[in-house]
Amino acid sequence: MNNVIFTKATIFRNIKDYKFVPKLEEEKKGEIVDKLTTALKGKMSLLNLPSIDDKVKRHLFNMQLINSNYPSLFVSEKDNISLSLFGDEHIKITATSYGFDKKVFKRACDLANALSNKINMSYNDQYGYLMSDIKNIGSGVRLECTILLPAINRIGKIDQVRQNVKKLGYNLSSANKSEKYILSTVCNLGFTESEIVNEFSKMVQKLQDLEVESAKVYDVEHHDEILDRVYRSQAILNSAYILQYDELLSHIKSLIMGLDLGLIDLPQDCILDLIKLEEVKLDEFISKGELIDLASKVKDIMKGNKI
Repeated sequence: MNNVIFTKATIFRNIKDYKFVPKLEEEKKGEIVDKLTTALKGKMSLLNLPSIDDKVKRHLFNMQLINSNYPSLFVSEKDNISLSLFGDEHIKITATSYGFDKKVFKRACDLANALSNKINMSYNDQYGYLMSDIKNIGSGVRLECTILLPAINRIGKIDQVRQNVKKLGYNLSSANKSEKYILSTVCNLGFTESEIVNEFSKMVQKLQDLEVESAKVYDVEHHDEILDRVYRSQAILNSAYILQYDELLSHIKSLIMGLDLGLIDLPQDCILDLIKLEEVKLDEFISKGELIDLASKVKDIMKGNKI
């Protein structure tokens, strides 16, 4: 799936015999942290966000494993998985990956099951896992994919697609103004974990197929413009000395459209490696040296080299 650039799986849990977060006392939070520290010993590290190394913080932020709302959390940097505390629920397990990767759910689910073997979770035989947020009741699973949909957007069908996706029980929201969108599950009550994952995968594939068909429609009226954009992007990425992050994303979208239309032949790993570089941008102000280094790394990727 060329246009899927990021996958995230989240699992929510509450610990039995403790009040939900809005009513949870501070001393009880301390008890929960102690329970988790014991249960996760040797598997994940407890980090205090303000004190961790900037390089580690950057990686965790890029992988959407941390944010400022969770100052203390357990993390396995190697496995790209985190466990944050006292947000919507007691526990929020997050696993992420670049591209489309169903394995992120397995990693999150394995951790949730390991915890359940050591700590009793709030569970009801009729409703499933109990939550303070009704949308999380049931399996407590939320799946997301960040997906590029430039062709659907350019033929003016994105609003219609959003409405159709909503009718099918999903949400498609704009990530920003760069034709990135986030497809996410909305409610999981009454569905098993495997059903949620399988149906979500089908929805992602439908959007991928629709993007390819939309690219063909767009190509009919804008063939020369598309050819120029695709080949120009390919040439720039092969030769640029200085490259801006927003410019890189624009060229990535052109390459994806070129792949969808069969105009160019690039390995999937190439697109994925370029996306990883584009996602690295954190700071509003980037030095010229960093932009030169970005261009150099892009050229290596285009040549088929690993960085």
